[in-house]
Amino acid sequence: MEQSSDSAIWQRMLEGDARAFGLIWDRHRDSVFRKLMMLGSTPTDAEELAAVAFLELWRRRRSARFVDDSLLPWLLVTAHNVWRNAARATRRYQALLARLPQPPDVEDPAELYAARQTEQSLKVREVLASASEGDRILVALTALDGLTIREAAAALGISESAAKMRLSRLRRRMSASLDPVLSLEGDLS
Repeated sequence: MEQSSDSAIWQRMLEGDARAFGLIWDRHRDSVFRKLMMLGSTPTDAEELAAVAFLELWRRRRSARFVDDSLLPWLLVTAHNVWRNAARATRRYQALLARLPQPPDVEDPAELYAARQTEQSLKVREVLASASEGDRILVALTALDGLTIREAAAALGISESAAKMRLSRLRRRMSASLDPVLSLEGDLS
């Protein structure tokens, strides 16, 4: 690390040396971080607040104060102020949340879904539950995943005619378990 004083490095930064601010950062970031941790910040918050303190240093680069040619005292005071501002904002936010009315209790979406299950969908589930795993996979590939019967058959390693036969048998079992009117509407093959 460079042995120059902070004020000398700072002067170079003000004159256009792009690396000078990085030297100040490297020199003092750990001390600023430790200060913020001692104040009770979490490591993540301390990193963020340290960055804010250095942002303030950049914003006030023309008026930053040196103590014995060091920016560290100014940075530590700024870090403390940044921490206080963040803590105050958190308290305000928590107070606002406390003033808001509590949200109403809502039913579990799974229970709402179960309550809406019609007799028809329960019968379809029963038929699918009694089908072989291969038939359930075939239905899922064609009805849910959008594959053609030929693509689904190839994926399962069966012939296209075997896949058509399995789906036809499954459709007949579903039709038999549903109302006759619904089975006529659904049998558009």
